[in-house]
Amino acid sequence: MKRKIAVLIGSDSDLPQCEHGLNYLRQKELEGVAEVLGVYTASIHRNTGDVLRFLQVLSERGDVDAIIAGAGWANHLTGTADAFLRYTLKDQRIVVIGVAFLDGDKVMHNTAAMLSISEVPGTQVVFGPYNGSSGFLNACMFAVEEELPKITLKEGRLAVTRTLNEALAEIYGVSPKFIENTEPGALIRQ
Repeated sequence: MKRKIAVLIGSDSDLPQCEHGLNYLRQKELEGVAEVLGVYTASIHRNTGDVLRFLQVLSERGDVDAIIAGAGWANHLTGTADAFLRYTLKDQRIVVIGVAFLDGDKVMHNTAAMLSISEVPGTQVVFGPYNGSSGFLNACMFAVEEELPKITLKEGRLAVTRTLNEALAEIYGVSPKFIENTEPGALIRQ
């Protein structure tokens, strides 16, 4: 069966790190074992709506096996893609494979990119860790050759809206009325 794969990267500046992986995917297309649905560049920070629409289109297709999602620095792209697919679209088919693109100048950016994939609570992103050019190639190989994990849908958490006094009351374990009648700062813990 032919694997259907989409590639989503956060910036065109990351494209050079995709060279070996994209050539691998092209070879696998020629062999008839993979189909690349496209290589899409959009920043989750600067093109949020575009990314979410792209994910929705992929989900609605119903036949996409994996998204290889990569970004550098604070890589919110992979975790957001996974969360949107699971909690908003209720998609349990598409596996998100995360790649941390590397910055040759700033080690801190590389660490941030890796941690923002591996340390997201409740994520189902597959992360090898796949870092830089070789990591992107390995992620592509995983997407084509390996058994993809089963996705399980989990219950999301309820969103809560509170007034300022209600939030303070919850912190201190008192009633909002008590907060209303207390001087500001009087309950601050030392």
